[in-house]
Amino acid sequence: MAIDPTHLPIFGDVEPNDPPAPVRAASVLLLLNVALTAAHLAVVTASTDHDVSLALLPICLAVAFALCIRGGRDWARVASLLVAGLALLLMLGVADGVLGVTALVLSTLIVLAAGHLMYRSDVRDYFGLVDDETEDDYGPSADAAPGTRTPPR
Repeated sequence: MAIDPTHLPIFGDVEPNDPPAPVRAASVLLLLNVALTAAHLAVVTASTDHDVSLALLPICLAVAFALCIRGGRDWARVASLLVAGLALLLMLGVADGVLGVTALVLSTLIVLAAGHLMYRSDVRDYFGLVDDETEDDYGPSADAAPGTRTPPR
């Protein structure tokens, strides 16, 4: 069994569609959050003796997931929010002073805004999943209702 059941590249389709504006904005916000988190952790590393090398993995994963969101991967929405939450917890552990708290609050607001943009109802079709019941090797079945994932009852 393949990781990606449609056997498409991880970062998007071979013939990519132009993502909707909310998806592009969410991807940019997540990349902005990565930059803010990395800058905050760099300041913490330079000014204190905290070792924040553990935060490099979530930062790298967040960049990859933000690119996967632009490619229309549904699983990347959940994964990016989980990794962003983990990065927020790591930031919470080292946040001290006005700068640290400001970076934490700003990062939280950015993640919440990106989550809202990714889960809007008007971008649901861009992240559409295919059920095994409604699509076979030759496309959607004849009894599938138009615009839905399940057949009518």
